[in-house]
Amino acid sequence: MPLLAPALRVPRSPRRAPSALFTPTFPLTFPFTFTLLLPLFFTFALLLTPAAHALSVIAPTFPQLVAAADTIARGTVTAICSEEFDSPHGRGVRTLVTLHLERTLKGTPAETVTLTLLGGTVGKRTLRVVGLPTFTVGQRQVVFFANNGSVLCPLVAAGHGRYHVLTDPTTQRDYVTRDNLAPLASTDEIALPLAAPAVATLTARLTAPADALTLAAFETQITAALEAPAARLP
Repeated sequence: MPLLAPALRVPRSPRRAPSALFTPTFPLTFPFTFTLLLPLFFTFALLLTPAAHALSVIAPTFPQLVAAADTIARGTVTAICSEEFDSPHGRGVRTLVTLHLERTLKGTPAETVTLTLLGGTVGKRTLRVVGLPTFTVGQRQVVFFANNGSVLCPLVAAGHGRYHVLTDPTTQRDYVTRDNLAPLASTDEIALPLAAPAVATLTARLTAPADALTLAAFETQITAALEAPAARLP
């Protein structure tokens, strides 16, 4: 009767944790193409894939938002285009958003400004950073930005640095909404996290345009904050 060989036990390789999100220190080197210095307020969580990345931000208070911006302006989006660009680590994709300015509350007055944001589509190549604001030609908004052209998103704290200006069809008054289109009833709400679009839609239904800050009131509060002592940044 032939002898049976003992069963071989194949050692298991150590279990690998799923691809984890990480929070890098500053400056940040992107693993796929470029190196950029990030503005204050950004705590980035980048997925380890070249096509899609996610970020989260710490919401600033209204005084912090005003203090962190080197430019605060109101304008209308007139052009959007994406292009490739060279970096020390290869070619990246960025989007250029041009606004025709109606008023500059902080910074050097200009007729137009072009914001440069990481990501976009050029041909078959797409780079998407989840959490960065998107723009549409014709949008009228108030923007708070700093270090334009040297950071992945010049808007202070991403979506917290952009406010839409809409017109109430009933009263014809201009009022302000947050980046997710929820009406802004008070500048205290700026320190709250930006809700997901579905939640923002419910919030918008509960907050009528009549309850939102008017454009004039919002800009008056910005001017007052500029005259106050600068708030400490987190």
